Amino acid sequence: MKDFHYLTMVRLCYITATCLAIFPMSVTAQTKANSDRGATKEAVTEEQLLAAARQIDIRIAKIYKKKGVSVPEDANDSVYLRRSFLLAVGRIPTVEEARVFLESDDPNKRVLIARYLMNSKGYKSYMANWLIDMLRVKENFANRRTAAPYMAWVRNAVAENKPFDDLTRELLSAQGAIWENGAVGYYIRDKGMPLDNMSNTMRLFLGTRMECAQCHDDPFEDWERMDFFRLAAFTNGQSEINKGPWNSVWRDMREAKTERTPLGRLMRFLGDEVFYGSVGGAGTGRIKLPNDYQYSDGDPGEWVSARTPHEKSFGKSMRMSKRRDDDDGLENFASWVTNDQNDRFTTVIVNRMWKRIIGTALFEPVDEYVPAEETTSPELTRYLVGLMKSLNYDLKAFQHALLLTRVYAFASSERELKPGEKPIFDGRKIQRMSAEQYWDSLVTLIAGNPDKLPTRGRSNAIYYGGKPVLVGELDMLQLQKEVLAIKSPKELKKYAQSLLSRIQNSSKSGNKQKMSMMMRSAGKRGALNGVVRASELPSPAPKGHVLQIFGQSDRNLLDSATKEANATQVLSMLNGQVEKLVVANQQAHIHKLSRGSVPDRIRALFFGILSRSPNESEMKLMKSEIAARGEAGYRNIISALINSREFIFVP
Repeated sequence: MKDFHYLTMVRLCYITATCLAIFPMSVTAQTKANSDRGATKEAVTEEQLLAAARQIDIRIAKIYKKKGVSVPEDANDSVYLRRSFLLAVGRIPTVEEARVFLESDDPNKRVLIARYLMNSKGYKSYMANWLIDMLRVKENFANRRTAAPYMAWVRNAVAENKPFDDLTRELLSAQGAIWENGAVGYYIRDKGMPLDNMSNTMRLFLGTRMECAQCHDDPFEDWERMDFFRLAAFTNGQSEINKGPWNSVWRDMREAKTERTPLGRLMRFLGDEVFYGSVGGAGTGRIKLPNDYQYSDGDPGEWVSARTPHEKSFGKSMRMSKRRDDDDGLENFASWVTNDQNDRFTTVIVNRMWKRIIGTALFEPVDEYVPAEETTSPELTRYLVGLMKSLNYDLKAFQHALLLTRVYAFASSERELKPGEKPIFDGRKIQRMSAEQYWDSLVTLIAGNPDKLPTRGRSNAIYYGGKPVLVGELDMLQLQKEVLAIKSPKELKKYAQSLLSRIQNSSKSGNKQKMSMMMRSAGKRGALNGVVRASELPSPAPKGHVLQIFGQSDRNLLDSATKEANATQVLSMLNGQVEKLVVANQQAHIHKLSRGSVPDRIRALFFGILSRSPNESEMKLMKSEIAARGEAGYRNIISALINSREFIFVP
């Protein structure tokens, strides 16, 4: 195949007249005008990414020279293909994609496949999984009401390739109504636990573990309890917007025991869906020390002002007034976290992306900051930090550059690091697939290219009593805006009575056909079920789902996903969901492609499941299985291949 570019578009992309957009000659990154970004975009060319990749490899070569080790061999095309799909788009390649790449003789095909993957829908889906997991986004908040606007905001941020510093700044400074600004979900997610939210923020974005300092001076780090409360002062003072009128009405209804009446149920709905989903207060910059404060630098109940820790790696320090409440604590805190001088912010996201693609982190754990001077190669770490800044925190472009490096393309290494040994990046360590990679790979075997499958709904219709109401008349954005603007209990109760009347009249006047039309026009909200990508399923997946069985995060604790094997996985693979969905499912894509002669069918199965052709001994063994068992032999081959170590592990 001389023209891989053309054939890939024809045979891989599954698109129509827009196929030329799949392989753009550049990727986009936000630009900065001095310290602020404008609305314009500046192209980051593939040549620039290739140049960055070469600079990375030069620094990797210096590590080998210093350590006196030889340069590892490159991975073969099959390993490179499978690795690239799993790491860039979170799934194995389809039979068609594997054949096009492996049968191509284009010397530039690895650059082309990286471009194809990074500009695919699959990248957005897989990257959304990563961000949703990192932020612990669930389908519902603690009050069991939908977090759909927050989920949509996170997914949109990935789809738009929002620069990571902008994304972080918008999350940490978020305030307002969730249906207007989904980013406020970051604080609503931890409502009632502002100190835990601060601990998570410091760990996620700055690689700083301050959990211990909530209660006492950290015995292992330099952080004191006062440091923690001065940070917490930045975000102190948050509350639900204008909830006084609702509290008054609800109190009266409870005293009158009318909370179970139709009006009472609607008022409860407004409290849960409208007021709960709002964040008022922009950070006072002051906080009271707790009653059990035990150190000489402050007294229990004393007001202390917001101030960032005096530590060089945090960059320029920031403080607020102790004498009065301010209204810009969130903005100040967000600006400090994402400031270019805050080495921790850039270094931590660099480390996360490096481990995501290269497989071995610059330092471990990924969420515990280590200065460049203490890493394997300070020069490499500083270069990567500088690259992230020069790309304006474009995570897509940064990962794309890593995919173009030779260190990424090295053959897998089984050498384990000794205790205390620093990594030398001599080949990606073989690891089990994540739960999302495993599920999306199964979906690929079942449905073919999963990017063609349905995606989760984003309706902003009002769902009351489990059904959409007032479709075309009023939506959640309008409802929240109107209700939050009400100033008095009397006015709120009058509004609720009118709203209830509208809902009841709409239901009475409608017939089944009208209700069916209303359901369709309202659209679906939230997660899907069935055979769709992991990013479209409930977050987290329900108990007993393949995702849950194979270690998906519970979205409660940071970094709680696991790749550890267990007996339940074995049962699922041999006689459970995996068996039913793939092996015994004759309508699965992998079965449909298994047509033609016996050797052709066997090769199709190997291409589709292991992304390679069978070797001579494997072909002989498979032929004997078919000769002995006929059609049942093909199912046995599928079962054997998807249960093999080669399928389950990322090379």
